[in-house]
Formats: sequence, structure tokens, C-alpha cells
Amino acid sequence: MSNTMTSRSETRPRPNERVRRALRSGVEFRRWRHRVADLLEAFAIGTLMLVVAQFLLGGGSHDLLSGDAGSRLTAVGRLTGLVAMDLLLLQLVLAARVPWVDRVYGMDRALMAHRILGRVTVPLVLVHVGTIVVGSAVGDGRTGVVGWLRELLSMVTGGGDLLLAALSTAALVAIAVTSVQIARRRMSYEWWHVVHLTAYAAVVLSIPHELSLGSDFTASAWTRAYWWTLWVVVAASVLWWRLLLPVLRSARHGLRVTEVVEESDGVWSVVMRGRHLDRLQVRAGQFFNWRFVTPRLLLAAHPWSLSAAPDGRTLRITIRGLGDHSSAIADLRPGTFVLVEGPYGAFTTRARVRRKVLLLAAGIGVTPVRALLEELVTERHALPGDVTVVYRANDPSQLPLHDELEALVELADHHLATLVGPPVPGSSLPAGIGGSGSDAQRLARLVPDLAQHEVYLCGPPQWMSLVHKAVHRAGVPGPHIHDERFGW
Repeated sequence: MSNTMTSRSETRPRPNERVRRALRSGVEFRRWRHRVADLLEAFAIGTLMLVVAQFLLGGGSHDLLSGDAGSRLTAVGRLTGLVAMDLLLLQLVLAARVPWVDRVYGMDRALMAHRILGRVTVPLVLVHVGTIVVGSAVGDGRTGVVGWLRELLSMVTGGGDLLLAALSTAALVAIAVTSVQIARRRMSYEWWHVVHLTAYAAVVLSIPHELSLGSDFTASAWTRAYWWTLWVVVAASVLWWRLLLPVLRSARHGLRVTEVVEESDGVWSVVMRGRHLDRLQVRAGQFFNWRFVTPRLLLAAHPWSLSAAPDGRTLRITIRGLGDHSSAIADLRPGTFVLVEGPYGAFTTRARVRRKVLLLAAGIGVTPVRALLEELVTERHALPGDVTVVYRANDPSQLPLHDELEALVELADHHLATLVGPPVPGSSLPAGIGGSGSDAQRLARLVPDLAQHEVYLCGPPQWMSLVHKAVHRAGVPGPHIHDERFGW
């Protein structure tokens, strides 16, 4: 186990104009983010309220309160179907890579909200199907499980649009099952991604029966206009941000691999050049979905962060070979064409409002942290000694880009702490580092004035959770702790 630290300057000069401008920009961005977040959340809640109001005012309240058993069950099915469709459309917007959503929440939190809504949407769809089937069976005089199954079979095979609706339901159930953590661990990212693409098909397949049988979708002119507007807006968002813009951007910039460098055992950096990269609106800390045009790598796009601050001429990523796909990066040849989606992510200094910055990284999580450090140093957005980098690894062989971190902190007289040692259960730090006590107390000893820092952290999810709790307990408010999680 080792602990290596560089020295830091003892002087604390007053912020220069570059630093003041960067901090003012952070204040303005936070205000913008809060306003847009309020608008986005009000829009989401408003759509749900409109759906429920339309149902109740259109006769649904009477069916729920005064109808017979079959009518009440059918009314519950109608309402859950409406809410489920609205939530499903919101899910697609969250996953559509809309820039305003990304800048406000970050892609990881947007996708987390997407998953949470999915845990509500699929049960609602099942309730919708179940109550519609049972309600219809009651109306037809069929009782018991056998009667309900006969009713379901007759509805699906009746020659209408309900067969498509059944296929839509099956697709949503498959997505829900593969989203369970146990199932995700058994699937490759590529297969998981293919299954989740069927969400688009599920929405398309559900629309015909909503128009032909769902009177709540076509009850009035404004109801039809409302739903068609939602469908068109969501479809346009997905087509533009997920498909057309990435194709156009890839064609415009023409990225090609220029160099593949082995940084350490099992870790490679890929350097790419292209056209007009100075016009690509990307910041240090962000990531792209990368698709290398080779037989082994073309079919799947993977999210990898930039490991160097963008300079308008090149882009660089650094990858640890954790699977067949990432390991194949070592075989890339110069000249390989690269397709990109992005840039994505809110793990940037855009929202920074504090002079002092703490950058924490573990393992390959060093890649966006290294890019952030380079930006702070080259743009002179931090005074000498105001940036502290903490780099955690289990052994010295797991420190890619360490030499680059050392060079950058020495260039601007910042501070680097390299913490190496086997993992300790329940702790983010090696044993003995920072003295005794909790992680919060030990980090506070390692980083003077920890509570006054803007904190950025990236690494394995479990480690990040431990660090997040530690720095929060050490006095850093939640809005000043930034992270990006790449789980799928």
C-alpha cells in the first residue's frame, strides 16, 4: 500500500478575471438549470393531469362511481391505459437524448428516471389489460379464470387491432424483465440494448387499438389533437436526437482513428481526428456513444468519456478491456471510421460556483477526471493550489494516466494524492490512509477545507456511493457534489 502526495502552494492569491468569469458562468448556469427543470417537471405533471381530467370529464367518473361491476372494471382499465401511455411517452423523451434534459439532469439521472417510470408503467399496462379483459368477460357473462382466459383469447383473435396491442404488451414485459438487475447481469450490453429498442415498436403497435377502440383517445377534437401532438413530438425527438443528428454529425466531422496507445496492462487510449472539431460543442467530462466501423465493433455503441480536454483538433478516449467489445479496441487500425452520438453528460465544470475543486477518481473512472483537470489547468479557471486530485486504486498496476495527472498538477501547482491499497469493506479508502475514524473524517484530513470544495467523482458505482456519502457527511452540500454513472 502506498500514499503519494505532491506539494501545494501555501499562497492564496485573489481570483483573477478568468476564475471570476468561470464562477459567474456557473451561477448563471445553475439559475438556468433550475428554471428549465421546473418547466420540464411542470410539463410532465401537466400531461398526467390533463389525461386524468379528460377521462373524468368524458364520463369516466360516472362509470367509476355509478356503473355496474363490468363498467367499473372497464373504467379502471381505460384510466390505467391512458396514464400508462402518457408515462411511456415521457420515458421515451427521457431516453431520446434531448439536450435540455441532458444539461439539466445529466444522462445518467435521466435514464434512472426512465427506469423508475418503467417500473410504474408496465404494472399499469398489466392492470389495464387485466381489468379490460375481466370487465368485458363480466359483461359477456363469463366468470372465473377459465372464462377470463376465453375472453382474452377471443379479443386477441377477433381480427381487430388487439393482436397488435398484445404484441406491444409482450414487448413491454420483456423490457421490464430484462431491466431487473439479476437479468441485466446475465445479459451482454449489446443484447440488452436490442431488447430495449423494442420499446419504440411497443408504442407504435399500441396506437392502432387506441384509435379504433380507445374512445378516450378520440372523444373530442382537442383530445385527438392532444394525443397526436404528443405522439408527433416524441417521435420527432427520437428520430432527430437518436438517429438523424448522430448520422449528420458523424458525416460532418468525419472522425477517424489516428493512434491507439497502450497506457497500461489492459488499458488503451484511442486518439481520433476529424473535420471542424472546434465547432463540436463538447466539454471536458462529457462522453459520446462510440461506434467503430469494423466487423467486430460496428453493431454496438458504447458510452466512453473523453480522457483529454477537447482542443478542437483531436478527441481521445481511454478504455479498460472489460469484455469482448472493449478488448477489441486494441486491434483498431489508424484510419478506422468512427460514428458518434453525443456529446452527453452533465459531469462538467459548467455548474461550478466554488473556487476550490476536489476531483476524486478510482480505476478507469480517472478518464473524465483527467479531462476536467486539464481544462482547469489550460483554461486557468483555478488558482494555483485550488485543485486537489485524489486517485484511488487497489494496486499500482491500476493507475492509468497517473503520469499525466502528475504533470498537470505540477504545471499549475495543484495537489495530487495517490491512494493505493486493497479494498476495505464499507470504506472508499485504503486502510490507514488519513488516520482513524470515518471516511468523512479521513477525507477531511487529506483535503483541508473539504467542505468549501466543489466535488467531482467518478469510479465504480459502489465506490462512488461510499465517497458521495463521505463528502456529504464532511460538510459538502449535495448541489456541490457531481458524478456520472454509466450503468445500463
